[in-house]
Amino acid sequence: MAESKDFIDVSQLIANSSVEELNRLADEYFSQVQDWNFHLAKPLGAIDEAPQLLTNFAILLQGLSLCRGMTVLEFGAGTCWASRFLSQLGCQVIAMDVSATALRMGQELYERHPPFGTTPQPLFNLFDGRRMELADESVDRILGIHALHHVANCNEVLSEFARVLKNDGIAGFAEPGPEHSRSPQSQEEMRTFGVIENDIDTKQIWSDAAGCGFTEMKIAIFNIPPFLVSQSRFDSFQMGEEPVVNDFMSHTREFLRNQRTFFLYKGKQLSRDSRYFGDLSATIQIEETTIQAIEGKEIRLHAEVENNSSLIWLPRGSGVGAVHLGCHVLDSNGKVLHHSYHWEPLSPGDGVPVLPRQRVKLTVTLPPLPLGSYTLEFDMVSYDVAWFAQNGSRTIRVPLEVLPEPTTREH
Repeated sequence: MAESKDFIDVSQLIANSSVEELNRLADEYFSQVQDWNFHLAKPLGAIDEAPQLLTNFAILLQGLSLCRGMTVLEFGAGTCWASRFLSQLGCQVIAMDVSATALRMGQELYERHPPFGTTPQPLFNLFDGRRMELADESVDRILGIHALHHVANCNEVLSEFARVLKNDGIAGFAEPGPEHSRSPQSQEEMRTFGVIENDIDTKQIWSDAAGCGFTEMKIAIFNIPPFLVSQSRFDSFQMGEEPVVNDFMSHTREFLRNQRTFFLYKGKQLSRDSRYFGDLSATIQIEETTIQAIEGKEIRLHAEVENNSSLIWLPRGSGVGAVHLGCHVLDSNGKVLHHSYHWEPLSPGDGVPVLPRQRVKLTVTLPPLPLGSYTLEFDMVSYDVAWFAQNGSRTIRVPLEVLPEPTTREH
């Protein structure tokens, strides 16, 4: 079908535009916004776009393999709603955009709705479209939601991603697909605002990314609109019967025709560690089957723990993810009196990592307890992540009797 006379060829628009001019137009777009509320409300600014934005974020969150304490660059952060979510998750966020006005909106968002609890303060970084003001290998992850298709010099930007990303880093992007520039909305945006609404060709992106030093790319297969079926069709799907499975695949293929969510990997992915909840598991042995202690005196016992997970346990000096042997105090009826009563480091000082299948012997010294009968419950804990029991790891209980200090007879 012939294109209309006012059809905009995005490749021509890119060829006729400088990076500096596109940066100016992007900031002009945000500067013309009189009421910031719609942008500050994202991803819930509009009902029709909320499922897309929330699902994109969720898939990127899983694919990026994030954990608390990581430094995450949000590229094309705009008004920073995703940055704020990442801050709430405990990441050190760098919100980057070519628009100073958009970043001011992001700062306003943080001021109006600061993350709950103690979280790292975000950094707001204005991008000149060419060179990022970040040190080499200084970020753990890069995230971009509907940002890369606005970039005219994609190869140059990919090179910057490779430079600032650590050697085991991941960059994840949620973007439209190879026909994006032809959609009515894209044509209107380019015609009205002069911005780039480029097509996303993952084959070309991978070719450029590989040349910049990335080692692998993976593309997500998913679907946002739910594939709704009857109970009988659902049962057929669970059984793997071809008609309904084929219908689902057709539904998914149609959705993915103009959607691309992909991840670029730099270097070898290192072994995961105890900052990740999913595989936290241990075997705990307490040498004493019962314990007697004296009122006012420290309580000593001997333990051996084995890392029977695939994760490296980080030592006490690591901050987030540092693994300790923890103890809860229960009364004689099993009711918790002191949750998280004591944490014992697994090695002296800042400690050393504990590898999978490694065993560690340690002497545990608990603070004194008042006279009475208790049960001590032992569990491993990863700092600011979780107690291992939350992941199904077995705890160990030992009865404790705290006795009065013996009196000395006078002669």
